[in-house]
Parts: sequence; C-alpha cells; structure tokens
Amino acid sequence: MTRYTFIASAVSAALLCSVGSTVHAQNLSDGYQYSSKATYAAQQDLSTYEAPPLGYHVVYTQLVERHGARALSSPKYDVLAKQVWDLAKKRGQLTPLGEKLGPMIDKVTAANEKLGYGLLTEVGKEEPAAIAARMTQRLSSIVTKDANYPLCIQVQTSGKERANQTAHYFMQSLAKEVNYVANDAVNCYQAQTQPNQIDDQLVNKFELYFHKTNPKKSDKYQQYTSNYKAYKAFKDFDKLETVFDALADLPKTQLMAREMLERIYTKEFVDFLATKVSHDKQCDVAADNCFKTNTRKPDETEDDWKYVKNEVDAASMLYNMFIIGPGMLREAQAQGGEWDLKQFITPQESAWFAYLADAEDFYEKGPSFADANGVTYNIAKPLLKDMFNEMDAVANNTQSVKHVAKLRFAHAEQIMPLAALLHVKGSDKSADPNVLYRQENNPWRGGWVTPYSANIQWDVYKSSTENSPTLVKMLYNEKEIGFKENCHVYPGSHYFYSLNELERCYSKELSVNE
Repeated sequence: MTRYTFIASAVSAALLCSVGSTVHAQNLSDGYQYSSKATYAAQQDLSTYEAPPLGYHVVYTQLVERHGARALSSPKYDVLAKQVWDLAKKRGQLTPLGEKLGPMIDKVTAANEKLGYGLLTEVGKEEPAAIAARMTQRLSSIVTKDANYPLCIQVQTSGKERANQTAHYFMQSLAKEVNYVANDAVNCYQAQTQPNQIDDQLVNKFELYFHKTNPKKSDKYQQYTSNYKAYKAFKDFDKLETVFDALADLPKTQLMAREMLERIYTKEFVDFLATKVSHDKQCDVAADNCFKTNTRKPDETEDDWKYVKNEVDAASMLYNMFIIGPGMLREAQAQGGEWDLKQFITPQESAWFAYLADAEDFYEKGPSFADANGVTYNIAKPLLKDMFNEMDAVANNTQSVKHVAKLRFAHAEQIMPLAALLHVKGSDKSADPNVLYRQENNPWRGGWVTPYSANIQWDVYKSSTENSPTLVKMLYNEKEIGFKENCHVYPGSHYFYSLNELERCYSKELSVNE
C-alpha cells in the first residue's frame, strides 16, 4: 500500500505556536477539557425556543442519543497507567506527587470493577433521565399521562449494554409524565426487566452500530455495503496512521507529555519511557520494559492488545483515565470522597490532550480529510434514511403503527458521522489533507459534537390548514440549530424547515452511493 505523504515536519513547527497558543488561551478561561468524555449539559433553556409559525402544532418527535456517562470501556488506561507507576515505584523514581498516583489509580480501578467496565455511572443514569424530563415539558401537547390512551413510543438501541441502560433510564423518567404502551415489542417499547438488557426486536445494529456491522448480512440494508467497505478500508489506510503519527510527533505533544510526567516521575524515568520501552508485541511485562494489556473480556476469543511505547503514550493513558472523573463523581463519593485527579494534570495539559483526542475522532469518525469524499460519515446513511422515512410517514399519515416518537440510543460512533452527514454547524468542516486539524482552523470539538448523552432531536409540526407543508425543527444537545447551509428556512422563521425542502437539500446524503 502506498504510504500517504504528510508534510509532518512543516506543520509541526507551525502548530507548535498556533495550536499551543490557541489551546492555552482557551484554558485560561475554560479550565479543564474532557473531549468526548465531557458530561452532558443542555445547551439552551427550553423557555427560549422559537415558537412554531401561526397555526402549527407539534405532532411527532424522534431522537438519536449517545449513551450516558460510563465507566472506562475496558481495563486499559487504568491498567497501563498502573503498570508504568509500578515500575517507577520499583526503581525508586517517583516524585512526592507521584507517590500519590498509584493509590489513586487503585481507587479508579476498584470503582470501575465494582460498577462494571463500560456500564453507566450514576451520572450516566441521570443524564438521559433529565433529557426525557425536559422532552415531556417541550412536547406536553403530544406526550400525556392520560390513562385511557396509552401512547405508542418506538425505541431502538445498538444492543450494547450501555445503550440499553440509557434507554431504560430515559423511559423510566418518561413514565413519570407519560402513559405509554410498555408491553408490545413488535410495535412499541417493551419495558425492560433489567436495565442493561432489551428485547431483541428493539435492537438495530445496522442503524445504531453501523461502524462495526456489515450491511451485507441484511436484505434491507445490503445496498449500503459499499459505504461500509469503504469505511473499513479507510480505517486500514496508511493515511490515518500517518496523521496520527504526526500528532504524536508534534513538539508540543512531547513537551506537554514530559511536563505532565516529570511532576510524577523523575526525569531519568521519563527519559527511559521516551527511549527504552520495548515495541515488540511479544514483549513480557515482567521484563520491566514492556507495558501492555489485553482489553478483551475473558470469554472473548479475539485479542486486542494496548501498549505504552513511549512517554506520549504514558501521558495519554493518564489523561484518558483522568477524563472519566466527572462522569464517575458519584462512584468516587461512594468511596469516601472525590478523586483529586486534577493534581496530576494542569488545565493546559488537559487542553492539549483533549485536542489530540478530538483530532483522532475528527479524522476517523467525523468530517475527516477534505479529499476523503465523506467515507467516514456515509456509513450513517441508513440511519439518516430511516429518520426521513419516519417523517414522511408522519407527513402522509402512513405510519404502519401510530406512534408519537421514535427514540434511538447508540454511541459516539453514530453521533459523530451523523452530525457530519447532516452538515450541521460545528460538525461538518473537513481538513485540508496537507494541514493538520487544529482548534485554530476548525470548530469541531468532541465536547460539543459528542459529549456523553449527546443527542439530535427532530420535532415535526403540522397545521390544520389544508395543503400546508409539514415543518421540522432540529435540536442538537437541546439547542435549536439549523440544518445544512443550503437548506432554506420556512418563511418568517429561524429554525423551522419544510420537509420537502429538507428532502431537496439532503437529496445527495439520502442517496445510497453518492
């Protein structure tokens, strides 16, 4: 395979100043940054939403939501950070601050093991519950508690435990204000007996776990197989590896890593991490120059080894453990007090490593390279098509089963490409293939695009006036937001669009192979 040529040395020198100064300036006012592990906050008060045009009323809503705050996805960042610390302890190369890190990692690991890696935290349960509560306020005219008329609400998940849990806590909250059918998995929501399990008929991996689900296996979705294959090939292409290497090799990356680590470890130990760690996949942790862990569960046959190969990797493990802290606040409190992880990382360091995490997501799952022709987000087309099909059925009164809402629960890997496919502001700008994505030249931020419980909601409005168009409004993280730039708003409004206009301006995105 021809290796993609990236002028890393040229952009590295430029970025040392440009990105560093931008991130540093942000942190002086914004404090710590958590990238896509930011906990959720509604971005607009619902009392400030634009009123619908005269004569219009809401009749339907649909939602796509990322799961809530979770534990670490697997024993990875905590395990590797502890391996590094253990060796430094053994060699007598910890600073006074560093002596505190090992016991703190043990607390983090204990909380993750008790909760269950990858499962929702208490904060993660609160997030979807609060979104549901606000939905009932916003849509009080169509979601009611009338005991005589239970509503049909359709629910789908990726089938993964944290997505199922998110659906459960969302629907539990909704039930406080809404009387809905809860025993009809074929047509409507089937109440869950366990939070992390959902009826198989409510699982749709082709739309809600599409980054790892081959459409070829389904008659309904196989037309999207070429998009899936293109994405898988792109992930294996040297182009991604090269840009990730360029990010890791930036002088600012190495500077931030060393500054972080030298407060915890002696300079000699950080030098060891930078120059003498084994890169051999067959290396033995007992050899004292190898840090690795298999993140797969014991009952899984496929290996997925993660490594610390240098000082940048070591700092990255610490940062990625650090950013789960806010989402695990309740679990830390249950141990007797909040984890003081901020003592190990400065706001400036968190900002830089948030930038690096954002960059990886941006290239692999978001708008990516300008010359990639949408390969990273075309895999979201099955989901977008179903969202439009839902609205068509509402507009034409052709729903096979009358339902007032369709609620979908998935992952960051669905939110990022869907946002890019929709070309919504802040989520759609691709990067020049010869210039690194950076905060100075691109508005894409993981903390905005896909924090925990990130969600996209479409409300559908109708008028009693004959031949009036069906209107649609979008909320992104509960903030009113426009559809893509060349979609024209309904006359006299700011955030309402006719369905016909949306189908016109998204015709390319709705086609299978364009």
